[in-house]
Amino acid sequence: MQYPESRKIRHTPEIVPVAHAPCSIDGFIQIIYIEIMEILLDASAIIAVIVDEPESDIVINCTKGAVTVSPNIVSFEIANSLTKMMKKGIISNVEKMINLIKIYQRIPIKLVEINLEKSLEIAWNNKIYAYDAFYLETAKRLNLPLLIFDNGMRKIGKEMGITILGG
Repeated sequence: MQYPESRKIRHTPEIVPVAHAPCSIDGFIQIIYIEIMEILLDASAIIAVIVDEPESDIVINCTKGAVTVSPNIVSFEIANSLTKMMKKGIISNVEKMINLIKIYQRIPIKLVEINLEKSLEIAWNNKIYAYDAFYLETAKRLNLPLLIFDNGMRKIGKEMGITILGG
């Protein structure tokens, strides 16, 4: 990989300097850069981490050193998933539910807008829920890999040309 000469550096959100101390390579003073990967997380991947499901190791390993991204509706889906677990008896008291949402709130996630029209087209064309389409639309539009465990969404994502991570 060739690194840009310091006088030609253009900063982008995906590339950040890791060393400001100049080093000499072939007589040129350069700054060393690395690319920071962004990964779109589905709510199920986040739930796996906060409730410590077996898939949590996959999520943690896939996102090490990455910027995690989700559609701006993810908080609603996380809260809904927790109430679903309450109804199934998996979460036995409100304190546990509140503790889990606090764990979620400590996870650094870059929230991004969704395109409702495109999402609904994806939902219609694939006969899926809008919530699922939000993740697919966002991953496709932003050209981000999608970390997901739902097999149906994995299949649709692959058909859409989305890079799929996870189990």
